[in-house]
Amino acid sequence: MVTCRDDPDTLTRFSTDESGLFQAEGLEAVYFPRSTAEVQELLREANARGVPVTVSGAGTGITGGRVATGGGWALATEDLREVGEHPGESISLEHYGRTFSLGVDRERREAWVPAGTPLDVLERMLPPGLFYPPDPTERTALLGASVATNASGARSFHYGATRQWVQGLTVVLPNGDSLRVERGEVRASVGEISFRGQAGQDYRLPLPRYCSPEMKNASALYCRPDMDLVDLFVGSEGLLGVITEVHLTLAELPAPILGELAFFETETQALDFADAVRAASQAGALTVLALEYFDGASLRFMSHPVLEGKAFGAAVFVELAGDLEQLDPLMDALEAHGMVEDWFADTPADLTEQREFRHSLPESINSYVRQHGSQKMGTDFVAPPGCFRELLAAYHAAGQRFRAAFARPGEHYVMFGHLGDYHLHVNFLTQNEAELALVRELYADLARQAVRLGGVISGEHGVGKKTVLVEGRRVPYLELMLGREGLREIARLKRALDTNLVLNLGNMVPKELYNEL
Repeated sequence: MVTCRDDPDTLTRFSTDESGLFQAEGLEAVYFPRSTAEVQELLREANARGVPVTVSGAGTGITGGRVATGGGWALATEDLREVGEHPGESISLEHYGRTFSLGVDRERREAWVPAGTPLDVLERMLPPGLFYPPDPTERTALLGASVATNASGARSFHYGATRQWVQGLTVVLPNGDSLRVERGEVRASVGEISFRGQAGQDYRLPLPRYCSPEMKNASALYCRPDMDLVDLFVGSEGLLGVITEVHLTLAELPAPILGELAFFETETQALDFADAVRAASQAGALTVLALEYFDGASLRFMSHPVLEGKAFGAAVFVELAGDLEQLDPLMDALEAHGMVEDWFADTPADLTEQREFRHSLPESINSYVRQHGSQKMGTDFVAPPGCFRELLAAYHAAGQRFRAAFARPGEHYVMFGHLGDYHLHVNFLTQNEAELALVRELYADLARQAVRLGGVISGEHGVGKKTVLVEGRRVPYLELMLGREGLREIARLKRALDTNLVLNLGNMVPKELYNEL
């Protein structure tokens, strides 16, 4: 029997996500399945009764993907903590009164991990010398949810996003059937992808006609002519099934790891330095794991002795693998581009402190927003390399327009993120409805600019239930990138798998669009 809770505190906890911009309506109950079989039981019941089900992870998302705006039930994945059958050794860990388990094959560098495992717990459970490379910033996020959004982080510059590290999946399909698929077992052919569920039912899904871009991307269902079935579920935002277990490929932790946080007077100096480091990495002269950016406003949100009494224009964080003797290209770049101060880390303690420093920024911003009773809107665009600075100029123009329209104390926007992938986040910090209305307009303009330049509207967060106002009409966020027909193609694929339209309805594609099919 699946655990069910409908008390006010539980319903409130699952009524929104980290953004605070989406609110559940008509949420009846939250279910806490503990196994694949219990997820199957719940979805079969939902289909029989016609109840919509929204899959919910830890709530760290910011696009409303886990918010039951259409009512019904929430399916919480946090109790999916017991690993199923696997060929490796078993590892267990007690964490805040809960037991987590996984399987690992050290020699083959593989792990079998339940979807309800937080990323920070996964990191602690893995054997010494092995790690999970995508490195999403939200360490309390659950693994299954990070796979469902193709999440990424700082080290994705070197290692790539989640997709590259998913070897296989256990998924419960919307009708309660299940699937355990390994990479290479099922591939697309002639515009469709076909497979058989564990109950013996055959599925034939029409693939969208768009082709997913090569750049960092978490926008829409992944689609390529000869794609692997595993890749269809990675980044699918719960539209196509509930991920209950993930077969991961791991990596050997490089040694030694070094960290360099370089401070500059101007943004231009910081960007030029980053370009030099990126070029050295591409040429093989440096092994750069992460290349991250902080603007001056971001640094003002952060607390550390290295910042006390100082005002820097920007900073760039570089994480490297290698010996001190191999750092000449880094030193040359620092000298050539006007570094005014730096913080170099080459001991485990300093590296941990540095990592905590850079991961503290999002929470510092969230605390600021909570203290001011305000809201933030954060961009997630990725630009093609040759167009990055043009998009950056558009960010500043939008921020300056916001500041000019609402002159007040405090920050109006901060800019930080994954500079190595040309993927910066702009967080607009609003303090009232009038400010939020202008920021929504600016956001839509920037999204269209990113698409015009050949970029994508989401690099790592997904699109969820986001909408934007365009010329007086509220449109699904993904429509900016794929057009209305692209959304219909996603809807056709979903309907072929979810005939009763019960699972995560509203993500990527608005509910009403299914009536157009």
